Amino acid sequence: MTATPFDSAHLHKLFAAGEIGKLFSDSAEIRAMMIVLGTLAKVQGAASQIPETAAKAIHRASLELQVDPRGLAEQAARDGSTVPALVEAFGGLMQAPEYARYLAHDTRPEDIEDSALMLRLRQALTLCDEALNALLDQLVTLARSDRHPCEALTCGRALLPLRDALPELRERALCVSLGDNTELRAALAEALNLADPGCDWREERSGPRAIADWAAQLTQALTLIRAPGETGTEAAALASLWVHSSAMRSMFPSAQCGPAARFTEWLALPQLMLGTGAALMHARALATLRMDRDPTGPDHRLTQEALGRFVAAVARD
Repeated sequence: MTATPFDSAHLHKLFAAGEIGKLFSDSAEIRAMMIVLGTLAKVQGAASQIPETAAKAIHRASLELQVDPRGLAEQAARDGSTVPALVEAFGGLMQAPEYARYLAHDTRPEDIEDSALMLRLRQALTLCDEALNALLDQLVTLARSDRHPCEALTCGRALLPLRDALPELRERALCVSLGDNTELRAALAEALNLADPGCDWREERSGPRAIADWAAQLTQALTLIRAPGETGTEAAALASLWVHSSAMRSMFPSAQCGPAARFTEWLALPQLMLGTGAALMHARALATLRMDRDPTGPDHRLTQEALGRFVAAVARD
């Protein structure tokens, strides 16, 4: 098998992360960084920090050009960042050196990496939100039936606060990165539809940590859909993903700084998000199995009051 089952030829369907998996690929990362580079040039041109003609050329090229990630590996290994190699490759493909020299003008590589990461995490959280709401609808159906209604309510009660925390998490954690350039940072945040953190978060990294916390808590809550002692494939995979999630989350120090901490985040955060996506898929599959299964064991009906409160909470906008 490969180093991770998420990209294993024969195990990837056992730990399938769904659409979230596509967000943590080389091509998705490079595409996100090119979007940031193009948008940065656009706002810099509007602020007269670079020539408007260069800004338009860079922005247009960012939407049209494709950079092969494999060609960036040697320089990325030397620099500890993909951005310098990407800027060089991007500039070469533009075939307009008079404009390409303004790529990433007066900007740190980390700002491009981090802003691009936030674009991908925003989409990942949207996918989690959609899957979570679909699962909650399944749990409502289970709670209304004779099939494990108390377990459905227990799992649903654990999931609801995590779903309801998403709007505040997005606002707090999905922030653009652009140092202390207040006006330009605000303009870039608006253009990318990210939040302006009001500060330079490159070192303290509370945003990625907050998202990692939420993802790990979600994976733990999803395991509550398993019946005690259940040993089927879906239940076993879900249990293993909880262990995996806890291990990945433990790799994030409470206060991060320096290249080593960034590299640790690169190792842990994609694995954590892929595990969360896989856990959501297994939980939904397990809920479907429960709905299709004939009732077994004693009839544990919920009170109408408890059921009503749960259904109303799930339906809340």
